[in-house]
Amino acid sequence: MTVFFISRTLALLLITTPVLMAQEKKAVKTVTPTPAKSDSSYEIPGRTEPLESATIFSRATGIVKERKFDIGDVVKSGEIIAVIDAPEIVQQVDAARATIDESKARASSARSLSDRSAELLQSKAVSKEEADQRAASAAEMDAAVRVAEAEYARLTELKNFSIVRAPFDGVISARNFDRGDRVRGDSATAEGWLYKIARLDTLRFVVSATPDLALRLSKENDAAIRFNELPGKPFSAKVSRSSKVFDTASGTMRIELQMENKDLALPVGLTGTAAFSLAATKETFLVPTNTLVIRDGKTGLLIAKDDKVELMEVVAGRNFGPTVEVTSSSLSEATTIIINPNAMIRPGDAVEASAIQIAKVK
Repeated sequence: MTVFFISRTLALLLITTPVLMAQEKKAVKTVTPTPAKSDSSYEIPGRTEPLESATIFSRATGIVKERKFDIGDVVKSGEIIAVIDAPEIVQQVDAARATIDESKARASSARSLSDRSAELLQSKAVSKEEADQRAASAAEMDAAVRVAEAEYARLTELKNFSIVRAPFDGVISARNFDRGDRVRGDSATAEGWLYKIARLDTLRFVVSATPDLALRLSKENDAAIRFNELPGKPFSAKVSRSSKVFDTASGTMRIELQMENKDLALPVGLTGTAAFSLAATKETFLVPTNTLVIRDGKTGLLIAKDDKVELMEVVAGRNFGPTVEVTSSSLSEATTIIINPNAMIRPGDAVEASAIQIAKVK
């Protein structure tokens, strides 16, 4: 009887112990977030790029007769930068002009013969079949004139291609030929270019922004650009456009700023730093650094709500050491955040929270 009683007691303990353990609340320490009131300052590296750039090819095949400019020279839109000597094209243009004259003479003769046949047809001097044949021949000659004129226009355009012009105001950044070189036209390979031109009076400053910065930038935002090579001389820039896509490899978005460079003092490819000053949003708070957790690859905070643990996803911003900026639309000054949560604390666990005070970092 005694053995039966002990065995029954042990069985009840084994059954009730997990239930009691599951109902036991874990003691946790909590804090509340502090609104981020000061402006956020972001500094991010970037580089200068030309507002426009072009690689210039020749559509005419021939020998370079004139090379008007060299690297570093400033050119204006439409200015002649090279001349290609293509005598065969000149001869073809002359031949096409002669073909037009010949075609017009034949067309005029055919049209006169067709008109006379139409008059003779009234008096039955020619058959209707012969009159129709002469009218068709006249129409054919008229079409031949239009074909000759089209060929002349095509060859004239090819002749015009022997004069290479600048597509926009810019600076010659590279040259790939000398006077006397033979250049190939439309069949040229990618290596057969003549010039590379860059527009430098206005520059792009390109940065790769992380989500916490990229999602807050718009075309109204200004930035101060600084270069180590030019100390004490900041340049003003304004956001012009963004790619609207985060790169899956780097997790950043391409942001482009525009900056004036009228004196051409800044070269392309110079690395610098863009400094942004952005007003704090109502959804941005400061929390202790030891409250952040990463669960399933996502950054978040474990909060105590109604004596239960919940995971709140946030976007982490600037790290100030003891505190870190976080942004979330669900976060408020009344949110109770668990400090130093260990791996045993999971969403859904029952907890007993006790608030503590921490020193505020300005």
